[in-house]
Amino acid sequence: MSFVTRIKIIVYCVMLLPLVGFTQSYLDQFPLRQQSKYFDFRFKRNREHIKTIARFADNFIQIVNRDFFKADFDYPIRVLVVEDSAALQKILREQFDMAVAPHFGIFLYRYNLFITYEDAGLGTFTHEIMHPLVERNLKDRPVWAIEGIPTFFEKFYGYWQDDKLVLNWGYQNPWRIEMLGTNLTQIDLTAVLATKQTPGDFRESDRRLISMFLWQQGKFKRFIELIRTEHKNGYNSYFEAAMDLPLDKIVPLWQSYLSNVATNRSEIMRLPSSAILRDKAAFQSFVAHYRVPTITQ
Repeated sequence: MSFVTRIKIIVYCVMLLPLVGFTQSYLDQFPLRQQSKYFDFRFKRNREHIKTIARFADNFIQIVNRDFFKADFDYPIRVLVVEDSAALQKILREQFDMAVAPHFGIFLYRYNLFITYEDAGLGTFTHEIMHPLVERNLKDRPVWAIEGIPTFFEKFYGYWQDDKLVLNWGYQNPWRIEMLGTNLTQIDLTAVLATKQTPGDFRESDRRLISMFLWQQGKFKRFIELIRTEHKNGYNSYFEAAMDLPLDKIVPLWQSYLSNVATNRSEIMRLPSSAILRDKAAFQSFVAHYRVPTITQ
């Protein structure tokens, strides 16, 4: 079992763990607090940095609500921001008895708590926060989409337009493409869609590519809406219903898609981390500098 697999098993089994000394008195060790509409941040330092994250986080929820699905949840979500990766490892080991702890962040369902560290990245935040939102609001999602949907949201570029956040989606994640290596063009769509394995066999990068394929086909939002309304429109799966094609007709499109991703691997590997720029002018300079492609939907 790989290191990544062990980590992800923890994410979904953590709700079964007993509470190990995580009390209000422990929260009191984080004296700084930043409250917003959807989140309640606790932290020890760098107030301005946390304010920036909180502003982004609230706007992200609003974008999910507007563009993807109504993100009902038990808000505010509590967010504990520790200093660095070592501090994250320490709190997860000592307070939650995790022998193997994730390096960037984790959402603890039982406690409505997201724990991360200051420089973990916005993509970590969006990915992990999407997990509880998907579980609550897209209850009939297929097994592959448990990771396939949240991972889609981990890669984006955007900017502030006054108080409005503008986000651009549909970008490949370089480290995931690198992880797939030579297996990229061999991913069996039929097998991944049919998986009935509970979240233990985590092939996140495979599953993210399926969501990316739906986005490239202009069907990702339709896929989410069909899950939300539990309509398959006579097809065997929400995936086929979103594409409005039987699976045997989709497979050639899938293979062509994988070949195109492989062909553009070098360009994908140059993409920078997810980023939010201060305004549209800064965004335009950023995408020009990094040669970030324009993706429309």
